[in-house]
Amino acid sequence: MAVMHWNPKMSVGLDELDDDHKQLISIINRLGEDYQDGARQAAVQQLLRALQRYAEYHFAREEKVMLACGYHEIEEHQGEHRSFIAEIQELTRRFQSSPETSAKIVNEQLLSFLKGWLNHHIMIEDKAYFSHVANNPAAKQAAKSFQATQIWWSG
Repeated sequence: MAVMHWNPKMSVGLDELDDDHKQLISIINRLGEDYQDGARQAAVQQLLRALQRYAEYHFAREEKVMLACGYHEIEEHQGEHRSFIAEIQELTRRFQSSPETSAKIVNEQLLSFLKGWLNHHIMIEDKAYFSHVANNPAAKQAAKSFQATQIWWSG
């Protein structure tokens, strides 16, 4: 059973960012499904790592788009991104350090946090920049040209 579903009301005005959101939802749904299917702790840890890495990628792309279109609330948005990554890291740490309570952490805390945060973030925080990025050639170019190497490798 899916934890979250994408719907067109979630669109933020750029296909690339919408696709990123769909991928984040897909990872969250996979995490929920694998957990319900009794996946090993290692498999859940791998999905948590994938979620964190993909979120870092998406956040960096989104912030590049915001810079390109001069979005005035970028600093607040970046703070939300940092808070999300910190929370995922903390929940992952707790999951890894306490196998006996890992099921409760995944089921009651992690999936609830992810669903609530992502719904709020997309529908409120991300929708706030819609008018800045929709039909904005600079925003579109920034989204299309973004590469993961810009955040994970240097040189």
